Amino acid sequence: MNTPDSSVPTKTKEATAIAVMRCMLVRYAREKGVPFERVALEFARSKTYEDLFDFDDEIWREGPTYLRVLYEEELAERRREEAPTKMNDN
Repeated sequence: MNTPDSSVPTKTKEATAIAVMRCMLVRYAREKGVPFERVALEFARSKTYEDLFDFDDEIWREGPTYLRVLYEEELAERRREEAPTKMNDN
C-alpha cells in the first residue's frame, strides 16, 4: 500500500487532479456524445470526484484512464442499486 507523499505540494496535487479529471471528462463526453458541461457537473457530484481530491488515496497520480474506470464502476453500481428488484411469484 502506498503511503501519501508529503513531498508533493498540495497545489501540485490539485493541479494534477484537475488536469487528470479534465482529460478524462473531455474523452468521456466525446465518446458518449454528451456535452462536456453536463458530464462535468455529474462528475462533480460523484464519490469518484471526492476520492480524486482526497489526496491520501493518490488517485490523482494514476491518470485519466484509471479515473474513468473508477467513475464507470461507480455509475454501474448506482444503476444496480436503482434498478427495480424482480420479485419471484412462486
